[in-house]
Amino acid sequence: MRSVVLIVAGLVLSLLVAGPSFVTGAADDKIPYPEVPRITKEQLKEMLGKSDVAIIDARPVEQWKYTDQVIPGMVHEDPLSIKEWAQKYDKNKKIVVYCA
Repeated sequence: MRSVVLIVAGLVLSLLVAGPSFVTGAADDKIPYPEVPRITKEQLKEMLGKSDVAIIDARPVEQWKYTDQVIPGMVHEDPLSIKEWAQKYDKNKKIVVYCA
């Protein structure tokens, strides 16, 4: 069974569209792009180290370069170049993309 979780487009676009008010919670409590699957941190912890999971950090380079907060085993990809890097991941893997 093919299982692919591609979250980056929805998350990146939602943050770009919603802006800082979404991040701080100042806007309404609606979740943008509700059709995009989401997982909890507990679910992600269970996936760490599994060969059938690719974890992608899609934060902008400016944020990613200067942080010490990373998920073990993640790969950084540029959120503005999705079309270039999305093809290199196995479609049979679960793909977890985070940007915060």
